[in-house]
Amino acid sequence: MSIKISKEVEKALTSKKILSYPQAIKKIEELKKQGKKVGLCQGGFDLLHPGQMKHFESAKKLCDVLIVSVNTDRFVASRKGSGRPVYPDNIRAYSVACLESVDFVIISDYQTAVDVIHKLKPSCYIKGSDYISKTTPGITAEREAIASVNGEMKYTDDPNLSTTEIIRYIKEELDRKNLLLVIDRDGTLILDKEFIGKNSCWKDEISINKPVIDFIIYLQTKFDTTKVVVSNQNGVARKMFTCKRVEEINDCVDAVLKKCNVKIDNWQYCPDADAAFVKKKKGQIDFDPKYVKEKTKRKPSPEMVFDALKALGKKLDEFTGIIVLGDSEDDRGLAANLNARFIDVRDKSYEDLKKDF
Repeated sequence: MSIKISKEVEKALTSKKILSYPQAIKKIEELKKQGKKVGLCQGGFDLLHPGQMKHFESAKKLCDVLIVSVNTDRFVASRKGSGRPVYPDNIRAYSVACLESVDFVIISDYQTAVDVIHKLKPSCYIKGSDYISKTTPGITAEREAIASVNGEMKYTDDPNLSTTEIIRYIKEELDRKNLLLVIDRDGTLILDKEFIGKNSCWKDEISINKPVIDFIIYLQTKFDTTKVVVSNQNGVARKMFTCKRVEEINDCVDAVLKKCNVKIDNWQYCPDADAAFVKKKKGQIDFDPKYVKEKTKRKPSPEMVFDALKALGKKLDEFTGIIVLGDSEDDRGLAANLNARFIDVRDKSYEDLKKDF
């Protein structure tokens, strides 16, 4: 089904260059008697674009008078499928007629160009360069048809630009949803090792969580994604490792992810421990007072996410969707605080994660 055009617009979009079949047949006969070479192009010409315009300009150089046959809606729909053509045939014909390189236009209610060629008997039938070496039944029949009316086959040499590809781009690229992916590190991006970084051999302990990485790659091919990693790292407060070690691990994981074609836009971590938690563990764990806070940015608080967005110059309401990938109740709580979708990655395969999504 084509876009609906009002009667007023249809009435305004008319051209004297658009001929009926009887008019076109008479015009071609007159032109050939005058020694003019009449060229014919045939197609749907939906969403008129520069590739088609260039094709007509090149076609005009191969003849004296260029006639373009525009397929009716039913035949475009039968070839191109649902939603095509975008514009009805009379509007497509008008658009083509507006081009300086095109002398006349007809609207053709024939399934193939073979019938049009037999009816109009042009001097030449002109196709794009991508048809030169084709031997499909359709193009073979067109070559035979133009030969049967004492005409010749000609080809332009312009690069091809497809309306179908333009529509695909509009659908898949311009209308892509913008997702914010909030990702936990330990147990999500990498397999969980309790307090990774406490051992000097921490690099050997890093193992990428492949199903999660594959899932992130899947999401970034389907959507525009902004990816931030937020992790609680109270191992710093516990004096197990330093902030520098946390950042070294982040850098190491980031480098591995880049090799997998996953770019994290911002990394955040909280080295602090909640004062209430420290009080409960008094005498059991020797905490660094520097990192003991009454209020922290630890998950499930969304503060680390807000810090990441501020660093990126973005706002939460810019995104059409927010997904939190994690493996803990803190991650689930973070999702709730962000009004986001939570996907628990624990013991999930790539296919499981896609199903959850």
